[in-house]
Amino acid sequence: MKEFQLTIDERLFNLLWRSISERENELVSNIQLAGEESDEAALIGNDLVYLRLTKKSLENKANSASFSSGSFSLEEGFIDLSSM
Repeated sequence: MKEFQLTIDERLFNLLWRSISERENELVSNIQLAGEESDEAALIGNDLVYLRLTKKSLENKANSASFSSGSFSLEEGFIDLSSM
């Protein structure tokens, strides 16, 4: 498996966190629409499990880096990207 290293600050982490959280919500909604017993829901469920594992790993790394609680915010406010 190929890997790469990426260093991000709290603002970029927040953008990533919000995007992953939104995708997680979409997957849950798609499972509910497909019906929990369907084959489609099972496939989507696999993606959801992988996404949640990835999200947990990111959360652990952010906490290890002492990111503020604001970096985990899901508020839909303005993100200042001018210094990036």
